[in-house]
Amino acid sequence: LLQRLASAEAPVAHRRGFLVAMACFDVLGVRGRPQTLPELLADPALAELALGILAVLACEAVGRMYIVANLECVETVVQILKSQPLDSSMHIQALAAMQRLSLRRAPQDRMIALGLVEWVIGCLGWQGEAIQGTPSEFSLEFGSAMLMNLALRTAGKWRCLKNDALSVLLNLMEHWNPQIRTHVNGTLYSLLSLPSFRDEARSRGLESVLQSIHQQAASLGDEVSRRQIEYLLEQLALPDDGPDAGAESDQDDEDDDENFLEEEELAGLLLGDRGGRSAEEALCGFLLSA
Repeated sequence: LLQRLASAEAPVAHRRGFLVAMACFDVLGVRGRPQTLPELLADPALAELALGILAVLACEAVGRMYIVANLECVETVVQILKSQPLDSSMHIQALAAMQRLSLRRAPQDRMIALGLVEWVIGCLGWQGEAIQGTPSEFSLEFGSAMLMNLALRTAGKWRCLKNDALSVLLNLMEHWNPQIRTHVNGTLYSLLSLPSFRDEARSRGLESVLQSIHQQAASLGDEVSRRQIEYLLEQLALPDDGPDAGAESDQDDEDDDENFLEEEELAGLLLGDRGGRSAEEALCGFLLSA
């Protein structure tokens, strides 16, 4: 399954067609046998490949819609994510799947309830007893993207506020990776809808930090970064005359139309060769045991 979904040798159109067929015919039993996927994820011999399949499925809107028909698998993947060292392949596949599934509302709610906001803040800030190891560039990029998605929800905003997300975001605002900077700016934009967060941000000098970054972006001709900072300055300047509820995203799952299967590269960790073997040889043991 993973090879058909993610082999770089296959045309994207064929891979996408196979992914749609998997969802339509319920190959993983999400609708017809809901216990199948959690059982696969709980099996140490199969969990990594099952995570890889989930991560690839979650690249496409139809795949995400298929997976979240059974939110029990989201709980299982969250448990795996929290329990694995940050440099493990299991962590990479689990984080990729969760970040992609966090584009949808139902998984967002479940992830927030399961404490994923707290976990990812700890991961991005390299702190907390539950964090095993130092976050890689991958963990920072996908973790910051997931936090941005979870901060769209009111419950996510409040958890960010209570767990001092501002300190972590301030430390990452000038990160060299533009994707991470974009995710940080997106998270800040959502959180600044809370008057109490705006007050804290002002008291900790966010305005001067933003102005400094804006000047640097302008001098370098970085229009994307310059516009992002201008939006944040506008949000920071909002009057504090309303209730501290925060703006809830009005984005529905019907708007979840992001498809990026052609950009998927993580499956190569499982399909490719980390020891001089072809994809077929790497999969041989799994195929024999399946």
